Amino acid sequence: MNPVRSGRTSKPFRHSILALAIACLVSSCGIVLVTTATVLAIDVARDRRGASVYWDDNKMEFDIKRSINKQEQIEHEHVNVTIYNGVVLLTGEVPDQRDIDTIIDLAKAHEGSRQVINRLELAGKTNMNSRANDGWITTRVKTAIATSAPIESTRIKVVTERANVYLMGLVTPEEASIAVDATRSVTGVVRVIKVFEYL
Repeated sequence: MNPVRSGRTSKPFRHSILALAIACLVSSCGIVLVTTATVLAIDVARDRRGASVYWDDNKMEFDIKRSINKQEQIEHEHVNVTIYNGVVLLTGEVPDQRDIDTIIDLAKAHEGSRQVINRLELAGKTNMNSRANDGWITTRVKTAIATSAPIESTRIKVVTERANVYLMGLVTPEEASIAVDATRSVTGVVRVIKVFEYL
């Protein structure tokens, strides 16, 4: 797969994120909420997309998933929507080509969508054991990348479907190479697909 070209400039980190974390610390928020807000603020601060794009991507994921779920004619599907810097990655299984076309159209129709990468399989959805294995592979890949200095693992999104691992993020060619090598070192990975944007 050809690398995705970066066509969106990241914006500077917004002080409002830190303000949110501080507000929770000062107020009577529960410990879990405080911890979550603080960790989230740190993640956003390290993210090369900038806070505004980070939030836009997360909102777009929610909006597209909701649009898909509203389609009553689409049944027995397993669709994952992952977005990084306006690039939409669709993975999973859908048993009807017309439904796949509908899902792609919904993703393309969103105003924040810069590019849609369709990796949906025309097939019945995988079972729970397969998905659990994918989750375990994702965890091990993230760990492998995190221990591969000098790369910042929070800047790479990892998506696993049927043991195929997709890597997304704004990275340098050197970081991409390190992440791919780390991913390939994980037992059980069938294929590594780069969906990187290069700096």
